[in-house]
Amino acid sequence: MEEATETKRDRVRRLLIDPLKADGFRFARGVTAEDAKTRLDRLADDLAYLKDDGLDALRVSLRTKGEGAARCFWPAPATVLGLAESFQRRPLDELPALLRWFASAAGGAAVLGDRLVAEYWFWTMHKRPPVKPMDKKVVADKAEEWRRRVELAKDRIARGHTMPDDDAQWLQWYQGKVTYVEGLVGNQSGVSEDAA
Repeated sequence: MEEATETKRDRVRRLLIDPLKADGFRFARGVTAEDAKTRLDRLADDLAYLKDDGLDALRVSLRTKGEGAARCFWPAPATVLGLAESFQRRPLDELPALLRWFASAAGGAAVLGDRLVAEYWFWTMHKRPPVKPMDKKVVADKAEEWRRRVELAKDRIARGHTMPDDDAQWLQWYQGKVTYVEGLVGNQSGVSEDAA
């Protein structure tokens, strides 16, 4: 007999959802079994990025976060996902909004404005695009700072001087990020026409 491989969703069920159900977590009256399954499947999919120890920590924390008078109803997804982020941040590559942003006209504008890595950095910090005037200023300032740092490093190399290790590592990181984010700009898959 073949041994079935455990899916990511099954792993989240095993380590988080099923133990919380065993502790008494349930949905409020009026939520159909089908709707409850759909909600828990969506939750499992959203939490699949967590490592086992992150799921264990989340389970322990959620045991005291039930909603309702008896504290036995499943918390809102925003509560669960926010708590999960406190244990382990979700990788940016899994955020569809980030992929759409860089594949849209905004990504092209970031390339033209030489803000590509700075915008990606902003996403890592805030998990949202820099759309407010203050956000744009922060990104522009960071892009200018890094542009100057790259110029200084390239000038030092051109003159035959050695760079300190931390500068060399930073330059390597920066150039790697440029290549990576340029790949996101070129990736048009899954982008709707209105997002571009």
